[in-house]
Amino acid sequence: MRAWLKSAVVAVFALAAGPGAHAETLTDALIAAYKNSHLLDQNRAVLRAADEDVAIAVSSLRPVVAYTAQAGWSRADVNTTLGTTVVEGLSASLTLSAEMVLFDFGRNKLGIAIAKESVLATRQALIQVEQNVLLATVQAYVDVRLAQEVVALRQSNLRLITQELRAAQDRFDVGEITRTDVSIAEARLAASRAALAAAQGQLMIAREAYKAATGAYPGNLAPLPKAPALPRTMEEAQARLKDTYAGVA
Repeated sequence: MRAWLKSAVVAVFALAAGPGAHAETLTDALIAAYKNSHLLDQNRAVLRAADEDVAIAVSSLRPVVAYTAQAGWSRADVNTTLGTTVVEGLSASLTLSAEMVLFDFGRNKLGIAIAKESVLATRQALIQVEQNVLLATVQAYVDVRLAQEVVALRQSNLRLITQELRAAQDRFDVGEITRTDVSIAEARLAASRAALAAAQGQLMIAREAYKAATGAYPGNLAPLPKAPALPRTMEEAQARLKDTYAGVA
């Protein structure tokens, strides 16, 4: 019974710590960057405006119907030999007009073609912006991982040099080495601390760049995925390139 209870407690703690221990992958970072990028939102709005320009250009070939309705009421006092007479009147009018372009030397059709080409150009610009955003996210992810590794390395180096300084001090106390040797060990420790501070500063810069790219500070970043295998022959590379362009088309 006690063993079963212990297993149940361990399972509960594992489930509770599971979401917190989840490592953030590069795919998660790319998804966050795609959702939170204001630059992408801006370029999507530009693309929607270009689509609306096509609709406006197409509407220039449609017939235009306009109408005008007016109504009025008047009141006047008329003096006659019998006295003053009040004259009142109500008037109304409705004007209806229709316009349609029959011949404009192809100007409207050319405007539609220009608007459509503008949409295609804006769409390609959006694709380029998306690629730049994702590339910046990958660079920020790699920079954070690299900065974290450098900080861990500098911390390990600082611990090692601290132990060496402690050993040098002990050896100096028993007369095995001179004060110069201890000073050299102290200088190495100071240099190690400076290198650690610089590495921590680079990590802070990388974290800010990561937040700018994804919208949030990095958490527990997972290791980078393995690079895809390179094609072994020229024919295989050409076939893969052909398949890629076919997928884009």
